[in-house]
Order: sequence, then C-alpha cells, then structure tokens
Amino acid sequence: MVPLCTLPNSTGKTCGAPAIRGRHFCYHHDPARRVSGPRRPATRKSYRWYALYRSISRMRPNQAIAVWTEVVEAVLNHEISQEWVLRIMDRYTRRCTELGERLRRAQAGPPRTS
Repeated sequence: MVPLCTLPNSTGKTCGAPAIRGRHFCYHHDPARRVSGPRRPATRKSYRWYALYRSISRMRPNQAIAVWTEVVEAVLNHEISQEWVLRIMDRYTRRCTELGERLRRAQAGPPRTS
C-alpha cells in the first residue's frame, strides 16, 4: 500500500496524493522544498536573501535598521555569501540616493514661474 500525503488542504480534507518515499508528505507539500511566500518562511537561505533584495526598493527608511541588523548577523554567522552582501548594499545605496533626491525636490517646492 502506498502512503498518502497527510497534509490537510483548503477544504479541510487530507491531500491524498502519494507521499514521497520515507515521508508523510507529497512532493508539493514537503516542508523541505518550501519556497518563501506570505505564509511560508523561506527554508532555503538564497530565497531569503533574494526576497530581501527584492523588497529593498519598496522599503521605508525606518525599516532599514532591522534589515542591516539581519544582514550583519548573517555575515558574522557565515550564513550569507559576499555576493549577496554586495548586491544588497548596492541596491540599498541606490534606494537611499533616490529617497534623498525626492526629499531635496520636496524641500525646494514647486518651480517658480516669472
């Protein structure tokens, strides 16, 4: 007898798909292969850093401290590659420059007409 996936689906019934050999979940519900999403934390480190990299462009300045704390801790624990650190720093620098330009334009006010 083939074991079936035991994860409940959206209707409350169990999935019922054939489980992976030696596990209780099917291929789609296996926690070892989850990807990041709103309700699923990323289990693979590269997905976590890619998600952070993508979110920088929408970030507010007050969110930056938490991001940099997370990146520095990851560097100290050797959880992030140098390539990802440089990518994140580059994108964040561009974001700060963009916010600074917006602030300067807002402080200058509307252009004067003669």
